[in-house]
Parts: sequence; structure tokens; C-alpha cells
Amino acid sequence: MKSTVEQLNAVQYRLSIEVSPEEVNKAYEGAYRKLQQRARIQGFRPGKAPLTVVRRLYGNSVAGEVHESLINQHLFAALGEQPFRPVASPVVDAKAVPTENETFVFTAVVDVLPELKIENYKGVTVSADEYTVNDEQLNRELSTLRRRSARTKPIEPGQTAAKGMLAALSHKATHNGAEVAALNVDNMTVALGEGELFAGLEEPIFGMAVGAVKTANVKLPDTYSDKALAGQELSFTITLNDLKLLDVPALDDEFAKDLNFDSATALTDEVRKQMEAQAQNMNRQSLETALLGQILDANPFEVPPAMVDQVIDSMIEEELRGNPEETRKMALRNQELRQNLLPSANAAPRTRWCSGMSPKKRTSRPQRQS
Repeated sequence: MKSTVEQLNAVQYRLSIEVSPEEVNKAYEGAYRKLQQRARIQGFRPGKAPLTVVRRLYGNSVAGEVHESLINQHLFAALGEQPFRPVASPVVDAKAVPTENETFVFTAVVDVLPELKIENYKGVTVSADEYTVNDEQLNRELSTLRRRSARTKPIEPGQTAAKGMLAALSHKATHNGAEVAALNVDNMTVALGEGELFAGLEEPIFGMAVGAVKTANVKLPDTYSDKALAGQELSFTITLNDLKLLDVPALDDEFAKDLNFDSATALTDEVRKQMEAQAQNMNRQSLETALLGQILDANPFEVPPAMVDQVIDSMIEEELRGNPEETRKMALRNQELRQNLLPSANAAPRTRWCSGMSPKKRTSRPQRQS
């Protein structure tokens, strides 16, 4: 085997590998002998058919097996001779299957981590958003706790959807006449009036009766992850499958004791304490993000394409968690969506490598006291 290496850019190499005719013939010989042991050929006992007969009958069928075995064996041998290590499976280009008595040639593009040399980071001045906890945020968190402890009751005959109800609904979305599968849901449960739906999508539900179907035009938020749809108006066909009344407990001592706190005051104090701790953490992360942004601007470097693809896959999977598998697969193959996510996906590995950590989202919830 002979191999040569060419550096394509800071994060990619191309290996060109030549496998000698002797190695090709050896691989074919091994494949034929394996086939000889398991082939059932009329006129011969199992494993006793001559190799010449096996070659004549199965010559074409072993080419693919030889092709795969030669690539696996020699590609990883060639990689072992190099100082770099792949960050993903190499992309192999082998235009033809191996032919006996001939040299087999193939290439592979290998993604590697860039060499980082961070400079211009001392004396950097940054500004960042500051997070605080006010009474409105505290009351909203307490309301969420109460709602999670709510019990449901059947609605009265003739009642229609209104705030304070639990609605089970399905909807399909279209944009310019084309279905947007990523926004289709089947029998999703939401609490009406709690801001759990897109702004504009909840309003048409009010007044609907169980079993009713309604079509409404809804503008998606400007911050929607699919940049091609962000801020666009979509048509939603909404079906209301079920309605229940929510019996939300009051914020009193009895409710607090259900959560193992002595009183409503103790519960409120604990929630505020956890929210303030979260705000401090978010302030730190905000400063880190601003600082890393400046460092990255001063120290640009390339990211391996394979890692960017992995990040895009993760972003799509996270966004569509809970959706049907086919919906996720379609989104993963959507090249327009992947292109829209490319800038964010490019930034993620850079930030992680510069900071030495991956920022994590934290949520504030009161913990039960023992």
C-alpha cells in the first residue's frame, strides 16, 4: 500500500491510497474461499466446490465485499501513519470496484480539529445584558407552580374554549400553499391563557366548541428558529379535540404544605431565592458570551464541516423533540433549513473550544424540602 496526503485547508486533509495488485488478489482469494465454504452448488458437497467454479458462478457478487474490506483495511492503516486524528468518519471516494491483477486507487477526505492559538484577549472590555428578578416574574413562576398542581374537571354542556381551560388540539400549517410538517401537531394539550402557543395562534381557539375546526392566519415570531419562516404569516387549520376545566389551587399555606414547605411565605421566599441564583448565573453567562464573541472576532478559525453538520442535526432534533420520527427525518434532509441554521451551527463549536465549556440552560424550580 502507498498513501499520500494533501492538506485542503486548516481542518481537512485528502488521503490518496494505492493498493497493490497483490493485495487486491489476496482480498479476492480470501473472499472466494469464504464463499466456497458456504456456497451450495449442485453436484458438489458443501465446501468442496473448486475455486474455479466458485469464481465463475459468483465472481461479480464478491466485488462489493472486496471493495469494502480493502477500503476499511487500508484507509485505517493509512490514517494510523498520520499525526492528525479524524473528528468524524472520513468521506471516501472510490469511483470503481477493485479489479484482480490491477492497482486499486481511492481517496478519502478527513476532517480534523483546527490548531488554536488564542491571542488579543487581555484587556477586553465588554457590555452584556443584566438579568434581575422582579415581582411580576416571581408571580409568573408561582402561577406556573400552581397550574402544574391543578386538577381537571369536565366542562358543562355547551361551554366553549376560554382562558383557564385545558385544551387538546391538533393543527396543520401551510405557507404559500405548501405544508409545513415541522409545525403540525396531533392532539397536543395546552393551558389556554398561559402563553403556551405562538402569539396569534391562541386567539382563534377561544370560543371554539369541542370537535370544531377553524382556519386562521398566524404570523410566526421573528425569533423562530427556521429563518425562512421567521416573521412569516402561515395558515393554521385547528381542530379542538377536547376541553377540560382547570381547578388551580390558591397560593396559600395548604398549597405550600403539599410541596413540603411550612407556609406560602416560605415557598415564595424559596422560589425567589432560586430565581435570583438563576439570574446571577445568566448574568455570568451573558458576560462570558459577550467576551467570547470579541475573542472569536479577533481570532477567526475554521470549523470541521462534519462537526457543523452534527451541530445542525442536534439543533433540528432539539427543536422537533416530541414530533413524529418521519417529521424529524424530513427536517434533517431539508437543505434550506440546514442552510439557515449554518451560521449558528458554525458559531457553536468555536464558542465551546474557546471557553472550554458548553453553556447549559438552567431552569428555576423549588426543590422539595426533606
